[in-house]
Amino acid sequence: MNGINQFSLEEHKGEYENRPLTSMLYYSGQALGIKVPGYVIDKQYEYPDYFLLFLSWDCPFEEGCEIIVLDKDYQIVANRSLSPPYNSYHLTDVMAREQDHYTLTFNGTERFALTVNYPKKKRFRKVLKLSKIDH
Repeated sequence: MNGINQFSLEEHKGEYENRPLTSMLYYSGQALGIKVPGYVIDKQYEYPDYFLLFLSWDCPFEEGCEIIVLDKDYQIVANRSLSPPYNSYHLTDVMAREQDHYTLTFNGTERFALTVNYPKKKRFRKVLKLSKIDH
């Protein structure tokens, strides 16, 4: 996994309740002209065919996680949201299992399997597949 630090998000001032639900995405300080859900980039990775971003809302009591896949032209090709009410999904770890297969750990104990199907190997498959791993 090649962790990077090239992406950043627009900063929002003022009260949390009054912030917009999306933020402008930047790469190396240049605005990409797209807005993504979330206020903080928790982790970001670069792969030969795509970028994988994990964003959050900076809300510790009901934290959500936004998973974004961008192609090498900086266009969103997939996204997935984990933001159930009355629960928190604070991303604590991302581990590569094999090419395009990852284990995500939330809150230190909840684990999910993430598969990125990009470029699409099968036409009718989703780009992102996320499933909970039972203990």
